[in-house]
Parts: sequence; structure tokens; C-alpha cells
Amino acid sequence: MRNLNSTLLEGLLTSEPLYTEPANDRLATARFLLDAGADIPAMPAIAYGRLADTIRDTLHVGTSVRLVGRLGIDSSLDAMTPVVIVVEHVEIKRSFSPEARAYAEDAAS
Repeated sequence: MRNLNSTLLEGLLTSEPLYTEPANDRLATARFLLDAGADIPAMPAIAYGRLADTIRDTLHVGTSVRLVGRLGIDSSLDAMTPVVIVVEHVEIKRSFSPEARAYAEDAAS
């Protein structure tokens, strides 16, 4: 039944992952923005635990990824857009073209 709340998104990272170290009973977290195209606003995404460590080490602005996750609520975001993607799986496809990198940097600003 858990698959009913799964989403699959493909896009480019428009921000460097913001990594938070684990403390007390909290897991490590990595937050970033995913731009899925011109018609869709950048979506905030968050990963926890070992996946957050992997994201911190491998993902950068302009990296093309496919995310599998679920929708969640992040109370630290403003009241208008509290919905985030809670990442459960990441497939990384490196993008080396200058056009893709320029698009990602443009979307980040």
C-alpha cells in the first residue's frame, strides 16, 4: 500500500544540497531544489540518513536526477509552500553539457 503515495520526478538540481549533521536522535538531512521543467516550479526535496550523506557527496547544481519519493509537509518552510518531496531513491545522470548547466544556474537565480 505504500506505493500509492509514491511520486517519480526527473529534473535538474538548482541548488547545492544543504546538509545538516545528525544530532541527538535526529538523522542527517540533505535539502535541495529540483527543477522539473519550464512549466513546473522548482520543488523542494529532502532526504534523510545514509541517502542524505550520498546526496551531499555526489549531487551538485546542474546534476540531472530521477527521484522516487513521497509527498510530505515541512513546517520549516513558509506557509504558502510547505509541501516537499521526501526522497526515498535517487538515480543520478551526470549532465556535462554547458546548456544544461547554464539552465540550472539560471533557474537557481
